[in-house]
Amino acid sequence: MDLPRVAPCVPGLAALKADGDDRYVGTLQAQAGPMRVNLSGTLKVVSQDADQGEAQFLLEAADRRIGGSVKTTMTLQLTPTTDGQTELTIATDTAFMGALGTLGQPIIRRKAAATVEEFARNLAGLVGNGG
Repeated sequence: MDLPRVAPCVPGLAALKADGDDRYVGTLQAQAGPMRVNLSGTLKVVSQDADQGEAQFLLEAADRRIGGSVKTTMTLQLTPTTDGQTELTIATDTAFMGALGTLGQPIIRRKAAATVEEFARNLAGLVGNGG
């Protein structure tokens, strides 16, 4: 739940700073096929339960240049495994609105999935290195 420490694991995240309790503002830059997006928005911690190893987030961001926005609910679940490791499950539900949804939904969905996968790999590397 140390979001500033984990933030560098998110590919393309250019900035993230606290904006009150359980709320952060940030900017994410990504190239999705021929489209370059620069999403600025908020990340809100909706719920967290350290005992259950679960957290839920709401991300809302927009790219004013392209004229589109993204709304994502994300649930992270940590589950201990029998070999002493920890499994991370990430579930997302994303809506692309405006030009982002109209012009490039298939491309952007693939990019979003790849970004979540890269985040998970980066986070595993951070945790595995004692970060």
